[in-house]
Amino acid sequence: MPQYAYLIAGTDPADDRDEDRRVMSRGTQTLPDGQDPATFAADRLAQNRVEHSYYTGPRRISYWPHEFGAPLPRTAPAEAEHLDG
Repeated sequence: MPQYAYLIAGTDPADDRDEDRRVMSRGTQTLPDGQDPATFAADRLAQNRVEHSYYTGPRRISYWPHEFGAPLPRTAPAEAEHLDG
């Protein structure tokens, strides 16, 4: 089963904080075999919207394959895929 890391951050252009200061959530998740990573990302983004309902602005999830036990970076790597929502 593949493991993915994700990072969800606010993307409001009026927010002048550095990218790593806009992060609302980060973590890893092992996906069941056959689950599309884009579906996982969309579901996680929707869950984040509920968990962080105080923030009504735009947000982005970045997600990428992640080696089990490796540390999470503070910002998404260049090879990460993104979904805005």
